[in-house]
Amino acid sequence: MAIHIALVCSLLLSIPRTPVAETKIAFGAANPPSIHVAIVRNERSLSTKKFFTTFVSEQIPVLFKAAILNSPAYRLWTDEYFMKLSGIPDNHTVLAESKKKENRTYPTVRMPFKKFVSVYNTTDQYMVESVPPFLRKDYMLPHHLQCEQLMKEIVVETVMWYSSGGTSSVVHTDSVENMNCLVAGIKKFVFVSPEHADKVLFDHPEGAYSGIDVDDVDYTKYPGLADVRFMHADLEPGDCLYIPFNWIHQVRSYNRNIAVNIWWNSFKNKAIDLEKCDKKFDPALTLDNVVTTGMDGLESSPEIIRCLVPAIYIMKDPEFVGTPEHDRTLTILEKMFELIDVDGDGKVDAMDLEALPESRWTEVSVYFKEIYAIEKKWEDTEEEEEVHDEL
Repeated sequence: MAIHIALVCSLLLSIPRTPVAETKIAFGAANPPSIHVAIVRNERSLSTKKFFTTFVSEQIPVLFKAAILNSPAYRLWTDEYFMKLSGIPDNHTVLAESKKKENRTYPTVRMPFKKFVSVYNTTDQYMVESVPPFLRKDYMLPHHLQCEQLMKEIVVETVMWYSSGGTSSVVHTDSVENMNCLVAGIKKFVFVSPEHADKVLFDHPEGAYSGIDVDDVDYTKYPGLADVRFMHADLEPGDCLYIPFNWIHQVRSYNRNIAVNIWWNSFKNKAIDLEKCDKKFDPALTLDNVVTTGMDGLESSPEIIRCLVPAIYIMKDPEFVGTPEHDRTLTILEKMFELIDVDGDGKVDAMDLEALPESRWTEVSVYFKEIYAIEKKWEDTEEEEEVHDEL
């Protein structure tokens, strides 16, 4: 019997074994149960004013179902339609990324629009470009963004994303408010609220993104992610998703995929006269009617300094003083002051703001985002305590 057992063991040990692969965990796929963002199924039931007061002012992401189904782009934007377009200037080109998995180090290339359409299905290239002038007439503005002041003064850029699917972004934040509308394909978003920003290591602050491998998260390098509760949003053709300024997110696309982003300056939200915005929906209002200010100078806007006022006030809150959040905010403010005080005279004036180089503005904007997250988290905590006391 002993010989028989030994022989069986010997045979078993001699059988080649396939190594057991370690399970890969994608960004947003683990941790406590995730939740879906708020959904509005009848977009026109929500006025511009209601959209801004309910979601934009409170910085809450929201998914609008079937918001652009009546847009000509939804019906027209096929590859065949694009290839038949006439009147495109000979010198017009679009930017194409070279790899579908973004890491912000791969080279990009510019090419004529029709050239891109002819090759994107057989390459990893995908287009990221301002909506071409010859396509702007096709894209109807979502109902809740049909406000003249917003369209003429505050929109920073309109961007078209066009791929054969299979793309994935880095984990990042935007320096703008963002309305992402899907014309074709499927998109899946993963969000992390700014109040959990301290748990997501942004090891590339200069570009406001993280080096996390979104397909195989290293929880040893990024341990804070183990405590994050993720939010999700799944877009189908015709849907629009509001992505608030400073919300951490990551996105994947599937199938032939076309989306349009409308970016606007978050620091000018309060300047919008919402009482003048609620007009009858106009299906003929397209991107032709939008004036874009461009990204240049966005991060160097003096509005950033103005938006620090709430942080200064919260520093005087007796309940806030002495907390770790207070100490961190004070440290950040001191660093920001040093960056902005270009001439080193111990005070900040208009000359400092004019002389501040772009590299410093970028650093200032990163610090601002951290202060914003601290302030928002503190306010939410205060509100929860007030509700608890009332109960």
